[in-house]
Amino acid sequence: MTLPRFTIDVSHTFGSGKNTGIERVVRNLCREIPGILAHRGFEPPKIATHFQGRFIEIDRTLEDRLKLLGAWEKNAQEFVPSWIQAGPKWIAGMSGSRKLRKWMEPQASHLGIYKLPHHLFRWSTLSHSVLRGKTIEPGASELIVLPDAYWTRRDIWKTVQSHRRAGALIATIVYDLIPLTHPQYVGSKRSDKFKNYLDQVIRYSDTIVAISRTVAEDVRNYIANQSDQAGVCRDVRSFVLGAELSIPSTESKHQAVRPIVASLFDAAYKNPPYLMVASFDPRKNHTQALDAFDLLWKLQPELNLCFAGRSGSMCGELMKRIENHPKFEKGLWVFHDLSDIELHYAYERCSGVLLPSIVEGFGLPIVESLWHGRKTFASDTPIHREVGGKHCEYFRLHDAESLADCIKNWEFVRRDQTPESHGILRSERFKPTTWNQSASQLTDIVLDAWESRGKGARAKAA
Repeated sequence: MTLPRFTIDVSHTFGSGKNTGIERVVRNLCREIPGILAHRGFEPPKIATHFQGRFIEIDRTLEDRLKLLGAWEKNAQEFVPSWIQAGPKWIAGMSGSRKLRKWMEPQASHLGIYKLPHHLFRWSTLSHSVLRGKTIEPGASELIVLPDAYWTRRDIWKTVQSHRRAGALIATIVYDLIPLTHPQYVGSKRSDKFKNYLDQVIRYSDTIVAISRTVAEDVRNYIANQSDQAGVCRDVRSFVLGAELSIPSTESKHQAVRPIVASLFDAAYKNPPYLMVASFDPRKNHTQALDAFDLLWKLQPELNLCFAGRSGSMCGELMKRIENHPKFEKGLWVFHDLSDIELHYAYERCSGVLLPSIVEGFGLPIVESLWHGRKTFASDTPIHREVGGKHCEYFRLHDAESLADCIKNWEFVRRDQTPESHGILRSERFKPTTWNQSASQLTDIVLDAWESRGKGARAKAA
C-alpha cells in the first residue's frame, strides 16, 4: 500500500479564541496524530488552514500569528489597548443602549466592533503565507482529515472538491445533527445552513467519522433518506473521543490560574462550586441546573454553582436571569473564558459536575469529569448513557427537583470527606479513552478507508 500524506485542516479552531468541545477535540487530535504517524513510519502531517480556495500549511510563523488572532477573539477587551477602547466605551455609556454596549464592549469570545480589524489582520496574515509558498497542492497521495466546524467555513467545499478530483481521500468528522433534529435550539437560519453543510459532507467525503455510535446512526439515516442517492458517501464509522485535559506542571499550573478561579476552587474550601462546562445554548439546559439550585439554596445557602462556557446567540433571557440573580457572584459564578489549565484546575477541585443537556453528540464534559474522578450528574438521555455508562448518576430531564435530590444525597456523602477529596469517587474508578487512543482509533479508520479504496481500484483494474 502506498503511504498517504496526511493533511489535517484546522481552519476554524486555529485562530479562534474558543475553547468549547470541538476546539478541544481538534487541538488534541493535532497534538497526538503526529506522534502516532511517526511511530508507524509516516511523514509528519501537514496542519493546514483554508484561505481563498486553497489549503495553506501552518508553519511556526503562521501559528504564532494565528495564536495572536485567537487571543484577540478570546477576550477583545483584554487584548485591545485601553486607549483604543476609550472611544467605543464612551459611545456605549452615552447611548444607554444594551445592544450597542454589547457591540462596543464585547464579551469574551465575541469581537463586536473589533471584528473588522480582526478580519483584516487575518486576511493580511494568510495572504502573506500564500506569497511565501505555503499552499498545499492537490495530489493523489493526499489523505485530508477534516475535523473542524465547517458550517462556519462554507467556502471550503469547492477546495475539497478540487483535491478530491486530484485523487485525495477526504475523511470528515461529524459531531452531531442537532441543528436538524432539534432546530428549535438554533433557529431556522442556522438549521438551513447546517443542512447545506451536511449535504456537502455526504457529497464530498470518502468516509464520514462520527464521534459516537448514536451520531453515526443519525448520519446513516440522513443519507438513506436522500432522494438523490448518486455520489453520496456510504462509509460511515465512529470513534471515541478522548477525555484528559493536558496537565501542566505544578509551577506553571498555579501561575496560569487567575486569582478569582484559584480562590473559588481552593482545595481547602468547604463548599467548592458544582461545575457545569457548556456553552450558553438552550439545549445545554442551564435553566434546569439553576432551577435545581434555587431549590437547594433555600435549604443550603452555602452551596456554590459555577457555569463555564461562552455565551451563545439565544441566551439573552438566561444571562439576564443570571446577572440579576441574588446569588450572582455570591454563590452563582460565571466564566466565559477559562483556559485549559483553569478548566483542569476547576475539574480537580469542584464538588461535582452537572450535565443537564437536552441533546448532545457526545457529551465531552462527562468523560473529562470522570477522568478527574468527579461525581458526575447527567440528564437521563441515550447519548449520556452511551458515554457515561454506570459511572454517572442520572436525573430526569426538565425535572429540577430530580437533580436537586441527587445533589442533596451527594452532599450527605461529601460531609464525611476531607476538603481535599470533595467530589472524588473512590470506587470503580472510570478509565476513559485517552486522547492518544482516540487519535489512534481515528488514524486506523482513515487508513483503513485509504486501503479499502486502493483494493477497490485494484479490483476494478483486474
